[in-house]
Amino acid sequence: MSYKNVFIGGVARSGKSTLANKILESNKYNHIPVDYFTSSFKHNFPECGITSNVVIDKDSSSKLALFLSRVINIIDLKEEKFIIDSAHIMPRDIVKYVDLDKWDVYYVGYPNITKEDKFNVIRKYDDQSDWTFKRSDEELLEILDDLIKLSKEIEKECLEYNIKFIDTSYDIKNSIENLFV
Repeated sequence: MSYKNVFIGGVARSGKSTLANKILESNKYNHIPVDYFTSSFKHNFPECGITSNVVIDKDSSSKLALFLSRVINIIDLKEEKFIIDSAHIMPRDIVKYVDLDKWDVYYVGYPNITKEDKFNVIRKYDDQSDWTFKRSDEELLEILDDLIKLSKEIEKECLEYNIKFIDTSYDIKNSIENLFV
């Protein structure tokens, strides 16, 4: 079976890991979560200006996509296949570097939910390892407002660049499962 490398982008708590795990179930991939690198850049190389903020920083997005461009070029030469996921790269930045003949690109987000509804879903499933668990209710609601706006922007960019956008506003698991039916 021939399959492509996969890039998964989108806002925080939208289902990127769920989608990656679903793809990993059926195919042999190596998984590279970019969040590990953004944290390292932020703490070890702050002068590069790459952040690991919850809401995508547009300047960091272009720098991180450029950083990944070399990784992508190396991956394109390999027989093995990879999934790269990131909550820090906008569609307009990643399309500059991926060959859509070799890569499937997906973005996930929740543009069609209220911040209060998303808040309730997150709090229902929160555990101590989630970044959301450590945020106050007021702080999380403010962040969710920004993430919903960003989801709308990402959905618009996906349409512009002909990238698959998965709306996980109300049901992450079923939205992702429907891709594989």
